[in-house]
Amino acid sequence: MQNRWHFFPTSLKVDVVCSEDAATVFGVPISCRNFVAHVADALVQSGEIAQRHSEDRRRADGGPAAMTKLMTFQPKDEPQLVWSLGDVKVSAIRSTHIAGHVSYRVDTRAGSVVIGGDAGNDILTPPRPSSTSSQVEVLAKGTDVIVHSTMHPVMGPDRDSGMPSVVFYRQSTAPDLGAMAQRTGAKVLVLTHLSPPTGTAQLGAWKVPGGPLTEDDFRKAAQDSGFKGQTMVAKDLASLRLPAK
Repeated sequence: MQNRWHFFPTSLKVDVVCSEDAATVFGVPISCRNFVAHVADALVQSGEIAQRHSEDRRRADGGPAAMTKLMTFQPKDEPQLVWSLGDVKVSAIRSTHIAGHVSYRVDTRAGSVVIGGDAGNDILTPPRPSSTSSQVEVLAKGTDVIVHSTMHPVMGPDRDSGMPSVVFYRQSTAPDLGAMAQRTGAKVLVLTHLSPPTGTAQLGAWKVPGGPLTEDDFRKAAQDSGFKGQTMVAKDLASLRLPAK
């Protein structure tokens, strides 16, 4: 995709909201602040940004990083408001995946959407009541739409996929997401970041037992949990109209 930053004046600012820097168990920092600061380093080092700025001085001479307004917050176990504009409010809650991971909820007059990200349960191995995040479930109470990364149970350690337990168990499975969506009263569950992707017999180094899965396989796995709402499998550039109130 062509870089479009240079079409905007330096006065334009884009809000970036994310959690404060956090350290992994190995002491390696996970830093949104550094990500934003260095998001276009290749373009800076190549001279692309300097070239664009020389053509039009209204363009930000620091590139995309100079056009951001970074706002960080300390994740908590309860929802907190992290951004708002008019009738649009964004809340966040701590969730388990990697250090600093959070999940978001967007509330508007038209409705609400929860974005779980890669969230999983705080308990990383069985026995546990669910693979889904209890924090995300709190965030999703009464929401209209849940968008969430999804692991199909076929990749489980007991299914001869070869996927390491630590990888499988830190993701939320489609059946558990369906059950969570039903408990929260969500009208639509959108399954995204599918593991494994549909139509492939391999996920990285790991095989898909029984062969490639289809979108229907993911939908059925979620709906078999008892979810009565609409289950969608996300596609690039897909749009969704919020359910009527």
